[in-house]
Amino acid sequence: MIFHPVSVSNLGRCLQLYLLVQLQLTTMPEPLYRQSKNCSTDEHLSGDHCCKNCSAGEFVQESCTIPHTLGQCEKCHPGTFTEAGNGLESCIPCSSCGKDQEKVADCSATSDRKCQCRMGHFYSDPGSSEFCRQCTKCPQGVPVLQRCNSTSNTVCGLAATSHRNRLYLLMSLLVLLVIAIVCCCLKKQSPCRCHHCMQSSGDVTWEQMTG
Repeated sequence: MIFHPVSVSNLGRCLQLYLLVQLQLTTMPEPLYRQSKNCSTDEHLSGDHCCKNCSAGEFVQESCTIPHTLGQCEKCHPGTFTEAGNGLESCIPCSSCGKDQEKVADCSATSDRKCQCRMGHFYSDPGSSEFCRQCTKCPQGVPVLQRCNSTSNTVCGLAATSHRNRLYLLMSLLVLLVIAIVCCCLKKQSPCRCHHCMQSSGDVTWEQMTG
C-alpha cells in the first residue's frame, strides 16, 4: 500500500495540533468554578461564584453576576435585623420578650431586641437569657446578704438561732481547751492525775478558808 505524501503531511499537522491543545490544557489555571469556591471573609458563595457581602442592616436582594463584586442589597424590613456583613437572602426576625421579661432595648436594623427578667425574677441559667424564675425570699430573722437581681438569686445569711448555737459551741470548746491546759500544767508539777490534782487544790483552798 502506497501513502500519498500529502496525506502524511496532513496527519503530521493534526498530530502537532493535538499535542498543542493538550499542552495548553495542562498549563491552564484551575477552572473558574473551582477558584470561585475560595471566597474571602467579606464574600459569600452564590451559585458557582463569590459575591461581596451586604452591610449590617441589609440583605441580598439580587446576587452579583460578575464574580467578586457586590450585588443588589436592600435595607432590613421593620422587625428584622442583621448584625454583621452577610449574604443572607432575608434579614433575621427580631426576638420577643417573654411574659416574665421586660424590654431593655428595642430591635433595630443592626441589633436584636434586648430583654431582661422583670423585678422579682432572675435567670435560672447564668448562660441563658430565656427562662426566668421568681426570687427567693429569706425567712424571717435571716439576714439578706445579697439582694436578687436579673442575673442572680437572693443570697440569705444564717438564722440568728443558728448563729447563737455556733457561738455556744465555740465557747464550750474554749472552756475545754483551758481545762486541758490547766491539767497539763498541774501534771508537770505533780505526778498525780488531773482529777487528783484538782481535788488536792480544792482541799487546800477549803483549809485556808476555814483556818
